[in-house]
Amino acid sequence: MKASKDRRESMRRVLENAKHLLAPLRSNCKEFYARWKAAGVPDDREDMSGRWEGEWISAATGHRGPLRCVMEVLTPERWAGTFRGRYAKVFRACYATDLHTAKLGPDRYTFSGKTDLGWAAGGAYEFDGHGSAAELVFRYRSRMDHGEFRLRRPRTS
Repeated sequence: MKASKDRRESMRRVLENAKHLLAPLRSNCKEFYARWKAAGVPDDREDMSGRWEGEWISAATGHRGPLRCVMEVLTPERWAGTFRGRYAKVFRACYATDLHTAKLGPDRYTFSGKTDLGWAAGGAYEFDGHGSAAELVFRYRSRMDHGEFRLRRPRTS
């Protein structure tokens, strides 16, 4: 009887640990969808806030996939980006990160930031890049991967 109870408890702990390991792959998706909906239909806005679409490209593996972002300008020096990427047409990852920004000109910016997606999703990621009201280009690095995000305003039709 005690051995059976110990096996059940052990299995429960294994399942609980697996759930925590997979959490980064599903974290913040509700937050992303709410922000995407609230951002509304894209317009010809000149500020960086709103919807962005494009792709991520891994320089380490050659993998790539669709990527969406909702950017929010909190202050001229700080933006919040909420991202949703897809991998292998099935898996998705959603996360948010703060970006430190600097304005280079009337429509040119640089930015950098970092976020920890947890062990199962590659750990800590660092970002840097540049952008305009028409395009954002991020370089990313983690212990398991490195590559680029390329984003543009979604087309209206």
